[in-house]
Amino acid sequence: MTGGVDAGVVAGFVAAIAFDVLMPVVVALWARRRLGVAWKVVTWGALGFALSQLFTRVPLVQGLQFVLRDELKASPALMAAWVVVLSLTAGLFEETARLWIFRGPLKDFRRWRDAVGYGVGHGGLESALLIGGLAALGLINMFALSALDPSTLRVPPEVVEEVRKAKETFAQVRWWEPLMGAYERAGSMVLHVALSVLVMQCFVRGSLRWYWLAVGCHTVSNALGVGGGLLAQKTLGKTAGIVVAEGALTVFALLGLWVIRRFRPREPEAEGLPSAPAPTST
Repeated sequence: MTGGVDAGVVAGFVAAIAFDVLMPVVVALWARRRLGVAWKVVTWGALGFALSQLFTRVPLVQGLQFVLRDELKASPALMAAWVVVLSLTAGLFEETARLWIFRGPLKDFRRWRDAVGYGVGHGGLESALLIGGLAALGLINMFALSALDPSTLRVPPEVVEEVRKAKETFAQVRWWEPLMGAYERAGSMVLHVALSVLVMQCFVRGSLRWYWLAVGCHTVSNALGVGGGLLAQKTLGKTAGIVVAEGALTVFALLGLWVIRRFRPREPEAEGLPSAPAPTST
């Protein structure tokens, strides 16, 4: 035990946080060295995530979720609908950002390697800032709650009960659970690259259907991972929920690898921008 917290759990959190932060850096350096990806592309990928999630969608859905918190707890049907809404908005916001950025700021960067670089930047900021940050916050909260006696708090009884439940939840965390977050980040990075490659086809092939395909894939992968995990956890237990959620991610990550390889050019890409038709509505 470390300050009332299991040392194995602490090690798991530290390893996961280190992976969340360092993995995107390593992948970005690899893409730069091996594929010749421009830093501008990686940077715009990171900005795409910030614009589509941190500054827009996340505040909106958190605010709405706070308003609907009691209804969501009371209605399984509403919770299921909420998972669909979260999944669909994630697909719409993030894929629209990809489309807009390749249409505007990165209009001179429309090669396969650029799609890879954008996906690395997008998934990298999500991993390092959002997921790594949340994991670090979780570790801090775990230490804080382990040293706290809820019965000594001068707060309303319902707050004391929430603190007690939080302590119980953290006490039940096993050493390997934080590492599942790191595993998820690896799969998510593959998905972000694959989705960027799909959106790039709008310009390579001149059709917006590739954008809608990316939105659909993003939505379904999120819905099956989150929704399937929650359903399995409710019916079969916490471990089953983790297995189902990560299993769904694994399947979509493997499909993402196929997409990345399927659209990779057979010949080395020229340094200049290839001519590409403007996307149409078909």
